[in-house]
Amino acid sequence: MTLSADVARCSDLSRRDFVRDYLTPSPRPVILTNALASWPALGKWTPDYFGEHYGDVSVTIDGRTMSVRELADAIRVSTPERPAPYLRNSLLSRWPARLMDDVSPLPRCTEHNWLDSRLFPSRDSLKYFELYIGGRGAAFPVLHYDGLHTHAFIMEIYGEKEFWVYPPEQTAFLYPRPGAESSKSQIDDIEHPDLERFPLFAQAKGTRFRLKAGETLFVPAGWWHTTRMLTPAISVSVNSADAANWRAFKQDFCADVAQERGPLRATITRAYLGAFGGLCSGLEFLNLFV
Repeated sequence: MTLSADVARCSDLSRRDFVRDYLTPSPRPVILTNALASWPALGKWTPDYFGEHYGDVSVTIDGRTMSVRELADAIRVSTPERPAPYLRNSLLSRWPARLMDDVSPLPRCTEHNWLDSRLFPSRDSLKYFELYIGGRGAAFPVLHYDGLHTHAFIMEIYGEKEFWVYPPEQTAFLYPRPGAESSKSQIDDIEHPDLERFPLFAQAKGTRFRLKAGETLFVPAGWWHTTRMLTPAISVSVNSADAANWRAFKQDFCADVAQERGPLRATITRAYLGAFGGLCSGLEFLNLFV
């Protein structure tokens, strides 16, 4: 496999420049180096801070239930050989509301998220504002792209992580799982892959880089990625949809609707999302998106 370190790093990137240079016509990752400068969480959130202020909160990690205080204690002694449990994809909406004040406002690049529209046809938010807390050596368990072909914005608040990303055209070398888990790779260790089981992975071309505290990583829809902690680390992420990924998002969303509510409902939803996407595109063109 070939890995480069050529992900772009930008400061003071406007929404217009982000769309022009990284979202259209061919989306690609970018790191925004100062988009979180106003966040109270920077310099405040640490594993020990969570242990002290939210220690009695109960979390479940890979089937194990523990307190945040216990998690903070484990992170303090985490090593690559014996990493602490990695809290991941924890919805911020289930944490005390005051935490949201520490991670606001969101970077400008996340604006015009069609999932935020009052007209989006879902009772549950698909924005997935999520919290991640891990210790040195912990890793996300699988190489994947985000569900429903949403974009991901990963905002590093504390510590440092290493990322691997692969563009969609590398999918044939990444061994997607069959069926409903096709957004996840069968390769269980990309640092030490079993090339006898996964020989095509030797041809995969991706990018490997570090994400530091205060930085925001944009991972476009369909881009495969995973990470491991180089230090104790805390981040939050949000998912988004817009004109760049709407077609793939609509296909995935309607497939879920068909499975859960039947083909007729999926047909109606597909028609609605087509009209909804046209409306959002028009509003964005007129700079009136709400």
